Amino acid sequence: MANVRPSVIDTLGHIDMLTWLSVSYPMGEVGANPLWGKFNQQFNNKILYLAAVLIFEVGSAVIGSAQSIQAVIVGRAVAGFGGSGIYVGTINIISGITIPAERTKYLNFVGMSWSLGTVLGPIVGGAFADSAATWRWAFYINICIAAFSVPVCIWLVPSIAHAVPFTLVERIKRIDYLGAVLFLGGVVSIVMVLGFGGGTDYDWKSGQMIGLYVSTVVLWMAFSLQQGLRLLTVDRIFPAQFACNWEMVNLFSWTAIAIANIVVTIYSLPLFFQFTYGDSSLRSAVYTLPFVLSVVASAGVSGPIFSKYPIYMAWFAGASAVMLIGNGLLSTLDYNTSRGAICGYTILQGVGVGPVIQLGYTVGQTKVPHSIVPQVTAFLTCAQMAGLALSLGIATSVFLNSATDDIAAILPGTTRGFIKASINGARTGLLETISPEDRFRVLQAIARNIGRVFYMNIAGAALGFLSSLTMKRERLTL
Repeated sequence: MANVRPSVIDTLGHIDMLTWLSVSYPMGEVGANPLWGKFNQQFNNKILYLAAVLIFEVGSAVIGSAQSIQAVIVGRAVAGFGGSGIYVGTINIISGITIPAERTKYLNFVGMSWSLGTVLGPIVGGAFADSAATWRWAFYINICIAAFSVPVCIWLVPSIAHAVPFTLVERIKRIDYLGAVLFLGGVVSIVMVLGFGGGTDYDWKSGQMIGLYVSTVVLWMAFSLQQGLRLLTVDRIFPAQFACNWEMVNLFSWTAIAIANIVVTIYSLPLFFQFTYGDSSLRSAVYTLPFVLSVVASAGVSGPIFSKYPIYMAWFAGASAVMLIGNGLLSTLDYNTSRGAICGYTILQGVGVGPVIQLGYTVGQTKVPHSIVPQVTAFLTCAQMAGLALSLGIATSVFLNSATDDIAAILPGTTRGFIKASINGARTGLLETISPEDRFRVLQAIARNIGRVFYMNIAGAALGFLSSLTMKRERLTL
């Protein structure tokens, strides 16, 4: 239930939509990823998984009961931290209880669940927001679901404790807390650059943004030096050894590209339907179902097929070709594009991305000794979370700034801040106060700029195709 439309924000006081989506939740989710990966390597996976669920539910309770936007942001950061632990724990548990030949199928189930949750979250959240229950139950419902699912997890999920030659106290001391803090700071700084720049809150050349640029560079340099020299740690937080392994870097890139294709599509299409067709939040989210169902169906079908034909280079190359076509068609969106055409384009794109959304895990885990499988999981999960946060931040920033430029040219007497707030979902009444001719031109500009967002997916798919050509033409030994 991470993404709820701006009715929540309108109730508590307006805050920029990009800040809402790109600072709080990804800050906890991406920044905590390496830490959860290291925890899962050192401690019992089942206990960690249940702890992550508890943290996520605490965050959901904080959001649901929030009386200020600051409380919402804190709650989302806590929920993001717990959500990261749930996801990393799920991947580690499935990897620990399956053999390589069946792992792709079960890891694809995780991708299918994630895709369904991503689109059902706004649908359920929008339904609550439009009902007497209010938006708060979009988060309270997480607690209700946990009340039923946690006992089942306690009963069915096996305990996976890795053989580590250290006592519990020694394992706690070995965690690279300095590296975790520096990594979190680096992630937060990048997300803030995307969230506040380009006129969204500050001009790119403003003193505030220059300070952010400097902080970002310093934090990442400090993190790189600390990890490279193992400063104040014997077991660094980030599996840096994979950064020198071309195959792992290739899989890292592909994992980020795949998740970015899903996130950008699910973010952009509801905006298109709301502005172009005047759909409600709930109705616009429903029209993303063809895309999500195509992802789910293709992921489910591809798992068993891959175990019979595990030439992974061909899978990645074929996926990127289909994704290129689908995103190319989506980039042509304009005010006159029909619903049927959009659904057809997204189905094509979903068929491309579904089979490879989790494939990097299977390939990466199969190519390393069993003892470092959790490190591969942490490495690639970091790619997924980073791809999610960065693609959403970039897509939102590009759309907001380019659409604002076009609308400012149509309405020269309107301030950029007012235009951005209107695009973001604040109830400014902009479209109701202008002439029908200007309103039509504004909606055309918004629709056109939503189509341009898909250029990022085209670039990602093209990069994925080129990188797939460098992969080994081999059958994966499952």
